[in-house]
Amino acid sequence: MDESFYIKVNGIIYEVIPEEGSTFTIFKFDTEYMQILRNKNNKWMRIDYKTDEPILEENKEVEDVGRLIDRYMKRD
Repeated sequence: MDESFYIKVNGIIYEVIPEEGSTFTIFKFDTEYMQILRNKNNKWMRIDYKTDEPILEENKEVEDVGRLIDRYMKRD
């Protein structure tokens, strides 16, 4: 597992922890907030905590966080 890193989206600082594959655990205000993943089509999706399945919905926050994760990962 890679080390965590921080991103800032709309004035809010998120801690991002890379997990296996293309899954990331996101912390907001020092609390675990959500898990997201990038699918085969490079679309970012939130993972439902109860079912561990991706949620198929438009979510601007997930897209914004994912876009900055992509930018951070390309930097390395």
